[in-house]
Amino acid sequence: MEKINSILVVCLGNICRSPYAEYKLKELLKNKNQQNINVSSAGIYAMVGEKAHELSIQVGQERGLNLNAHIARQLNNKLIFENDLILVMDTAQKNRIEENYAAAKGKVRCLGEFRNQSVQDPYGKPYSAYEEMAHLVDDCLNDWVNEILV
Repeated sequence: MEKINSILVVCLGNICRSPYAEYKLKELLKNKNQQNINVSSAGIYAMVGEKAHELSIQVGQERGLNLNAHIARQLNNKLIFENDLILVMDTAQKNRIEENYAAAKGKVRCLGEFRNQSVQDPYGKPYSAYEEMAHLVDDCLNDWVNEILV
């Protein structure tokens, strides 16, 4: 894999999965002395201006992450162009981005591809769904950190 300087994590609304993944990935990279890699997030159908969902904030807090500063933003051409790697939650999102953004070609990968798993959207579900999401995201991000830092 080529050197990665910036990573964009994408989900649908940018309030549940991608904010959690963004902050977790920042922590993992910091622990490996790789703070020079810029990490951010966005949504395909972002709830622009919204904070992270309260249950994502809670699941983050239980894992030592503070998502309180997160503000949802919309995926756009500028973000696609500026980032070296775009991590999405499932193949449908990967396909949608590649179809709608020419600059995304070759940059979009599924967060759970090393485990052949999609990260299910916990929105509207009980707290246990957020815990499951966080557990899978943590595992998948560890895979990616090992891949990126090889």
